[in-house]
Order: sequence, then C-alpha cells, then structure tokens
Amino acid sequence: MKTLTIRDLNRKTARVVNALERGESFELWRNGKAVGYLTQTPPVPERKPDWKAHFEWLRSQSPTQDKSILAEFEKDRRRLRAREGSMGNLK
Repeated sequence: MKTLTIRDLNRKTARVVNALERGESFELWRNGKAVGYLTQTPPVPERKPDWKAHFEWLRSQSPTQDKSILAEFEKDRRRLRAREGSMGNLK
C-alpha cells in the first residue's frame, strides 16, 4: 500500500484515480498522521441488529430457568441484607 499526502492528492488527483482503477490502494496522511484509506473495494456495509430474531429467541427461553435464577438472586440478596444488618451497616 502506498502512502499519499493531502497535498499529493490535491496535485495528482487524476493519477491517483487512475491507480485506484488499476486496483492500487493508498493510505492518506495529513500532518504526519494517517487519516484514511483510498481503495477500490467498497466498505463493508454496517450490520444492524436483528431485533425481531433476538426477541423471538428471548421468548423461546425456558421461563422456569428464569424463575430459578431470580430465586437464587433473591436468596443472595436476603443473605447479604442479613449480613449487613448484623454488622450494623443498615439503618
């Protein structure tokens, strides 16, 4: 991959576009830092979440499993509350 400054791009735009058509790629630099890439390949499309499939998956989960997890959390919460109460940390 070749490096290219903004100044070079400004002065040699036609040559750069011709090189892009041939399949060359460039790393674009400004003030000593890479700011982007010029390539012939298009960027990967942005992937959006499939909320419908996600909610269908949630609905398919076992409600008994959820109840057991919630019961376990509640048991831990009560145990910690009792411990804090015995230490005098709760008012």
